[in-house]
Amino acid sequence: MCEAEKRWLEVKSKEWKAEGIELGIKQGIEQGIALNRFEVYQTMLNKGFSVKKIASIFSVSEESIKKLLMTV
Repeated sequence: MCEAEKRWLEVKSKEWKAEGIELGIKQGIEQGIALNRFEVYQTMLNKGFSVKKIASIFSVSEESIKKLLMTV
């Protein structure tokens, strides 16, 4: 491998690593938000709120609440 290819690969490797870290952070934040929503919805259900009422309070669909509660 010539010197130019080595330098190009080093630069690209750093870019790819940075992109991977950025993607990981973004995914972690999204998972944290989903977990927080799950905990809030689950607590409200445990306190006697209906899915319909929770959906109304947070302006989300009942289906999205049900889906989240089933996946986490």
